[in-house]
Amino acid sequence: MRAAGDKKMTVTSKFGSLLICGALLAGFWAAEAQAAATGSFQQTISLDAAVLLDVSTGSGTINIRAGAPGQVEIIGHIKVRRGSFLGLFKTSSDEMQAFVDRFESEPPVILADGRLQVGHVRGNRYGRNVSISYEIVVPVDTEVKSHTGSGSQEISGVSGPVAVDTGSGRLTLTDVGGAVSARSGSGSITANGIAGSFEAHTGSGRVRLTQTSPGDVIVTTGSGSSELHGVVGALRVKAGSGRIVVDGQQTGAWKLDTGSGSVKVSLPTDAAFELHAESGSGSINIEHPLTIQGKISKRHLRGKVRGGGELLTIDTGSGSIRVE
Repeated sequence: MRAAGDKKMTVTSKFGSLLICGALLAGFWAAEAQAAATGSFQQTISLDAAVLLDVSTGSGTINIRAGAPGQVEIIGHIKVRRGSFLGLFKTSSDEMQAFVDRFESEPPVILADGRLQVGHVRGNRYGRNVSISYEIVVPVDTEVKSHTGSGSQEISGVSGPVAVDTGSGRLTLTDVGGAVSARSGSGSITANGIAGSFEAHTGSGRVRLTQTSPGDVIVTTGSGSSELHGVVGALRVKAGSGRIVVDGQQTGAWKLDTGSGSVKVSLPTDAAFELHAESGSGSINIEHPLTIQGKISKRHLRGKVRGGGELLTIDTGSGSIRVE
């Protein structure tokens, strides 16, 4: 028959063994995760006409900016991680470095028929364990299409149009002289100096826009605020949850809808429009002279300002509404 002390020693011994095993596994995972091969490539391409830049990377950041005319400068930063789990993925350091060496000697860059493709890699055996980030300088008159599975992107100074998307990461667009389409599965979208139409969709994250030339605007967010300044055109904003702030001039219908959050709209002092406003829980205030149509209600307001004009529809499930 074992003594009580023996049982205690057995439990303590087993617990200690588990701690040691856990520490060894944690160290193994950390070492495997840190193991990586890195490298880079640089390429300059001369152009005799404007091109469509089409960039894609499974994981990594993308930075595109305007530079000198007639040429494109591309820098790629490569990182290959071992990324094993319990030793099931046994790529050696030599194999990883061979992958890096291949991309350094043969960069994934193809120019054909007015399209410059960067980063389009097929048959990549390393999958998610490869990260290639790009820094690209292009002529101002470049159209841009850019995608990353995971990573942030910055695009500035091009005439556009620009179409950019990421599965996860923030998108920043600055001084784009044409239409912009931006999508992020999770991440904020910031666009300043957009001279044209703008469309933005994010599953989670805020959207900020400053528009400098007319164009219709469409914004959807699953969860996140929307701040849109200088809008001149038709407007559609829909948020599952988030505050909406808009200023500009209606040249088409404006429809603003949030499941939960306040809505603030600023229009010119002489604006003429028709208002349909409804709040499930919150006040409605308008600083323009409104001729009310139908019944007066604290939660619902319908009427015309200065004889009416473009329709302004505002709906929030919970939150105040203010039109000034």
